[in-house]
Formats: sequence, C-alpha cells, structure tokens
Amino acid sequence: MKKEKTVELLKDIGADILGSAIFAFGVNTFTTPNEIAPGGVTGIATMLHSITQAQMGTLTFLLNIPLIILGLVVIGKRFTINTFRTLFILSVITNITEAFLPVYTENALLAALFGGAAIGIGMGIIFLRGSTTGGTDILGRVLLRYFQHIPLGKILLAIDFVIVTAAGIYYGTLDAALYALVSVYVTERAMDSVLYGFNETRIAYVVTEHPIEVAQRVMDETDRGVTYLNGEGGYQRDKKLVIMCAMPSRQFAKFKRIVLEVDHAAFIMVAPASNVIGEGFKETFDE
Repeated sequence: MKKEKTVELLKDIGADILGSAIFAFGVNTFTTPNEIAPGGVTGIATMLHSITQAQMGTLTFLLNIPLIILGLVVIGKRFTINTFRTLFILSVITNITEAFLPVYTENALLAALFGGAAIGIGMGIIFLRGSTTGGTDILGRVLLRYFQHIPLGKILLAIDFVIVTAAGIYYGTLDAALYALVSVYVTERAMDSVLYGFNETRIAYVVTEHPIEVAQRVMDETDRGVTYLNGEGGYQRDKKLVIMCAMPSRQFAKFKRIVLEVDHAAFIMVAPASNVIGEGFKETFDE
C-alpha cells in the first residue's frame, strides 16, 4: 500500500512538472510580454509584473497565499495540500524558465491564442491528476458555499470577467480586454480538450461496494449532486445501489480519483452528455 501511494505521488509530481512547464511557456513567451492578462490570479500577476517587474512565478505564489489559507479553513486539508504542492512547483518552474524561454511580441492576437492554448494544456495535465493551480478556483469554491444557487462555472466566469475588465482599465485600451478575453476562452477550450476532447459534460455511473461513502465524498469534494439507482447483479442477482453523477468534463479526473480511493475495485462507466439541464448546468433548453 505504501509503495502504491509513493508511485501515485510521483505521478502527481510528474504531472505537476510537465503541466507547469507548458503553463510557464504560455505565460513567459506569449501572454506576459504582450501584457495580456489571461484571467485568474495569473491575470492579476501580469498587471503587477508591469508595475514591479517582479518574476511572474513569485507574484503568482504570493497572490495565492491568502487563497491557500482561505481554502485550508473553508474547504479542507487534503485539497489545500495538493494545491500548495502544485502551486509551489508551478511558481518555481515559471521563475526558472523566464530566463531562457523565447519571447514573442510580433502579433498580440497570436500571442493570446497560443498563450491561452499553452496555459490551458498545462492546466489540463495538472487537472488530470486531480490537483489544481489554486487561484480563482479556490475563491470560486469558497463563494459556492455561500451562494449555492449559483453554478461554480458562472462564479469562475464572473471572477475572470472582473479581472479582464480591470486589465482593460489598467492598460487603458479596449484591445487589452479583448485579447485577454480571447486568451481566457482558448485556455478553457484547450484545458477541456486535454481532459475530454470537446465534450463539455460527462455522466458517470459507479457500481461499488461502498456507495454511501463514495457519494458523500463526491458531494463534499466536488460540489456535485448524485443520484442512487436501484440495480441488480446479473450473475449473483444481488441488489446494488448504482451512483449516477453529471459533471463538467474537467471534474471527472477528480471524481474518478475519489471513487478509486474509496473502492479500488469500483466499476465506473462514463458517457458524454449534451444539453444537461438543471442546477449547475443549463437552466433552459436551447432549441
């Protein structure tokens, strides 16, 4: 068991390093030199960088410290420890690579596109192992506890919108805000592509010997509801509770990890879904 945990930890660290390197490439080569604030804490750090000339990795780390503390108090120890590890690796690699990565400043639109893609791919690789880069993700989860009627995606979008608007005001041009919006959009699409192509929503079915424990952890740690379905084993004819859960594609890696931590022998079935209607998803059906 100890060996398995060590292997999993090494995989987590490997994903953090690879994802952080790609993330740093997007920031140091494309977005920061062109003063494009790609949403989230990175966007705030980009604006501060233009004032202080401090390294992006350092600024990102310092800005995340209050959020890490907030996450520890409100969300929990497990989530916070993983986030802190990833954030530390991300900050160090961003600082180290700043000295030798090439800088592209020929075309701001291309910088927004390629910078957003690199940042999204890097984040996607990190999310695949169930970790996160912190920042507005922590703030969004905290706010969700007090505004449970608002979907997490909308909360994060609102936070990014405020940061992008602030970037436009700070740099004094509408172009700065528009390029930032392009970067944010491409980041989201690239991240989703790494996780699950272009399918935005997944429905998962889980057959496990510990359905109550799995369901409780899923609800506590992903802020997603679950539904129990009555099932019957075809071979032994035994009654089972089957868990059904719909979620954004980016959350599935974490969902899977939770299930397997509780029951390594659990049976998980996943399918893409479209036009999911209800709390946390679409409020109406678009014809």
